[in-house]
Amino acid sequence: MSVARKQIVCAGCYRRLTKQEGNFCPKCRQELFDGRSVTAHLLFSPPRQATPEDALRYRELTRRMSISGVQEKFSVRMAAESSELELTATGGQYILKTIPRLDFYPEITPANEHLTMQLARQVFRLPTAACAVLQFATGQPVYITRRFDVMPDGRRLLQEDFAQLAGRTERQHGPNYKYEFSYEGMGLLIKQLLPATYLPELSAFFQLLLFNYLIGNGDAHLKNFSLRRTPTDEAYHLTPAYDLLCTKLHFPYESDTAVPLFADPTTDPPDFNVLGFYTYPDFLELGRRLGLPLSRVRKLLVDITGHEAQVQQLIDRSFLPEELKVRYAAVVADRRQRLRYSPAPA
Repeated sequence: MSVARKQIVCAGCYRRLTKQEGNFCPKCRQELFDGRSVTAHLLFSPPRQATPEDALRYRELTRRMSISGVQEKFSVRMAAESSELELTATGGQYILKTIPRLDFYPEITPANEHLTMQLARQVFRLPTAACAVLQFATGQPVYITRRFDVMPDGRRLLQEDFAQLAGRTERQHGPNYKYEFSYEGMGLLIKQLLPATYLPELSAFFQLLLFNYLIGNGDAHLKNFSLRRTPTDEAYHLTPAYDLLCTKLHFPYESDTAVPLFADPTTDPPDFNVLGFYTYPDFLELGRRLGLPLSRVRKLLVDITGHEAQVQQLIDRSFLPEELKVRYAAVVADRRQRLRYSPAPA
């Protein structure tokens, strides 16, 4: 991602900007920073190039925040006396995700997650966490997302991920605890926990599953789905989508999904056993088992395989290197064909 490109498009949504607008369009500036004039250039360096003072602060923060896989996450807040973002151990309003330390995963870039989140939001109208791509003082890109569990006044919303909701922990269920489940089981949890509102919540969950499959996210595990209690109605709802990534760019031979569609693999539809991957009938069957109206399921399946021009336009405008844009588009095209595939009746 070149500096020149960042100067002419919004770091949040890719909209072209005038020089007077800075690094963010008014809508993204409001959503990310409550309208404050924040630049896309941080005043501190990434962990591996930090000053001794910042390096000490990074080490302190790393002990306080979880690290998913090989990617470090750091807490950031808006400085009270300025519109600068600063590292913090308490009162974090944002999460920074750096490029992973492992050099043989160069494709795991902030641009990948950012593009995937923008596709979900702009093309498929999925609720997502607000996010952008910023630059460290050294020019290295970094992904930032605003925490949706923190209110403007600092209050924290009650939130639980599906590992917590399912009662699964590493201590009790081993290191693969967040992968040893099923999307069917997650959907049934929604029906159980939200009996009065499960249909719209389950529909939103199903749409997010389809999107993850479309973009090749093989790491959509239990901890990447959550429920939160919203202050407007004091009820629990699915959170905005987060941690959306085309993992196929860096793990081309990984499993297509983090967990299987169905709770009992012996009841998988026959097409999966023949083809080795999920297609239209598999997701139709999942919707049926979850109790979603089949007309709604079919509509969502048609929608997820459409919008081809808009998807390609957003990929082209993204901050991905040109080679990865081609590979990303190829992943989506392959998954789109799978989701359109339905064998002819015998």
